[in-house]
Amino acid sequence: MTETVTHPAARRSRIRALAVPLLALAAIGCLITTFALSTAHVHHQSAACRYMAVPWTHFAFAYGALLAALAALLVYLTLSRAARRDGLPPASGWQSWLPTLFVVIAGLMIPLTALVVTLTHKDAAETATHLGQPLCEG
Repeated sequence: MTETVTHPAARRSRIRALAVPLLALAAIGCLITTFALSTAHVHHQSAACRYMAVPWTHFAFAYGALLAALAALLVYLTLSRAARRDGLPPASGWQSWLPTLFVVIAGLMIPLTALVVTLTHKDAAETATHLGQPLCEG
């Protein structure tokens, strides 16, 4: 039986190469879901012709998008610093450019997702002040 022993730095490089893109894609997925839920909520309000409370799922996906983007950045920075601290050369090939591309995407998503969280709270506050009141005129 042969066991392959992997160096901790190689393991960290693979984790970074896979975790960062997955977290960035999770942030994108949560953001898209937040927009879909918001649109559906507006349509439900219009169909009912009255203000309705914003469901908790809006908050869950909005915060999920923000946390996933922040986690992608944190994983990338933590594992990159650990590799540099160990004096190891940077990863090469797809293990280098793929996480870097997705960490840039996650970095750009952080302000966007923070804005979405803020707008979700603003929408919830506005809806809460008019809860149950008619939305349509006439």
